[in-house]
Amino acid sequence: MSSDPDDDPVMRSSTEHYDRVGVSFRWPQILAAASSIFFGFLLDIAVNPPSYFRMFDSLVLLTSLYLVTIATAMFIMPVIYHISSYLRFDVERFLARTRHYTLIGIICVMLAMYLGLGLAMNSKLPFQVAYSLPTLPFIFITIEFFKYSPTDLVKSTSTERYDRMGAAMRWCQILASGSSIFFGFLLHIAVDPPSYFTFFDNMILLAALYSVTVATAMFILPVIFHSKYYRRLDVERFLLRTKKPVQIGIICITLAMYMGLGLALNSKLPIEIAYVLASIPSIFILYEFFNLKQKKSNLS
Repeated sequence: MSSDPDDDPVMRSSTEHYDRVGVSFRWPQILAAASSIFFGFLLDIAVNPPSYFRMFDSLVLLTSLYLVTIATAMFIMPVIYHISSYLRFDVERFLARTRHYTLIGIICVMLAMYLGLGLAMNSKLPFQVAYSLPTLPFIFITIEFFKYSPTDLVKSTSTERYDRMGAAMRWCQILASGSSIFFGFLLHIAVDPPSYFTFFDNMILLAALYSVTVATAMFILPVIFHSKYYRRLDVERFLLRTKKPVQIGIICITLAMYMGLGLALNSKLPIEIAYVLASIPSIFILYEFFNLKQKKSNLS
């Protein structure tokens, strides 16, 4: 008889095992929603491309669409694997397979975002600048991925720890879905802007798109951390490391919303009124954000 705990029906019914599966299922849950929305926007642009698109632009767009298709397929694979194997479920094998699918999908979706952002910026900026600037968020993610190394590699059997990780992953789930929808809308406007847009409007739009790209990258980063070290995870350090990119992402998405709202209001109102009115929700969010941080530091 096998000594592998995953072959034991009693061990397979362990809540700790299912907590591990539940936390890991958040990887594709977060990313499948984001990549499928991104796929929809890219498909819409691909079937109705702007008139100024050259052959190179069309190839970049189709490459980006193909990468997002692969990413979405990779994020769906864990669900297929779970459906086909749930009666005789090998938890460790499932987690290993899910990790591989998720990492392949993340690489594809990040490449697609890079190409999409480069495509949008190339319509307003020189080619070298347009495709160099979008690399910065993804270089940062790569550095963080290799720099992060847990110190307390203890395999936990505490369900409370998995509950805490699940709650932390929900931050990313909520925010990544929202920012990816926002990214898609901004990308759609950026590649085919309204005729009345001035140079200033186009620069504001590209800055908002860049901010959303950074935010989305930050919300994906905790998933990368968790998928790399899911077997033996330093929970406290993971939660601390998750907090920082999420905070950066919130600041970036708030700035992008401010610029997007100001851009919309500026089409009907004077520029001073438009951007002052647009700043009110963002100021409130940032005030609450830093006010809560200050209160926590005073309590500690």
